Amino acid sequence: MRIETDYPGVSSIDSHDAEALAAWWDTLGATWVRVNLITDALGHVTGDTGTSADLTGGADRAVLSALRSIADCVVIGGETVRREPDAVPRSTHVIVVSRSADIPVEVVHRARAGITVLHSPDVTAPAGTHGITIARLTGAAILKAARGLGYKRIVCEGGPRVVNALVKAGLVDEWCQTVSPRTGAFDSPTVTEPAGRLVSVAHDDDGFRFLRRDLNGAPR
Repeated sequence: MRIETDYPGVSSIDSHDAEALAAWWDTLGATWVRVNLITDALGHVTGDTGTSADLTGGADRAVLSALRSIADCVVIGGETVRREPDAVPRSTHVIVVSRSADIPVEVVHRARAGITVLHSPDVTAPAGTHGITIARLTGAAILKAARGLGYKRIVCEGGPRVVNALVKAGLVDEWCQTVSPRTGAFDSPTVTEPAGRLVSVAHDDDGFRFLRRDLNGAPR
């Protein structure tokens, strides 16, 4: 499938060309924080089954894989990994933000590159993971923990609480959003696309749109 860039210039990328897709993403230098998520046109992040799988399609999975391939780690909220264990990456280190440290065992086994759990002081990280105790799971605390582990290229894939914490703290360099032509569940959580300089707009033949916004003046 082709991904057609509409802004700032017109170009075309084969979604099966992993190297070209990675180059398309790799624009922020050595150190960055990105948010990457999929929503419907109204900002809902899940469909009727309570997962983002209801929304995905087209070239979205290829775009997701390309961004993960250039990241050092993926940050995901605990509720998201409990709802969507199959969405956890296998080959990129995962940081799960979970006050309860309640991580399904299938997630631990799936994440072959390892899992770090950021959790409250009164709980213990499950076997097979590395736990870091944090008194308050703020955006600043999440990023400090990731940087302390040596990760410079960080992508956050949700859920909304973790995304909002990082955005509110002004720590996100680029907002990457796939807008699905499918309709999410109207009682599902929503995210609001933050203000920022529009960097890129693209689409595929199935009606998925790929938006990127510069939020924090990251170098290019």
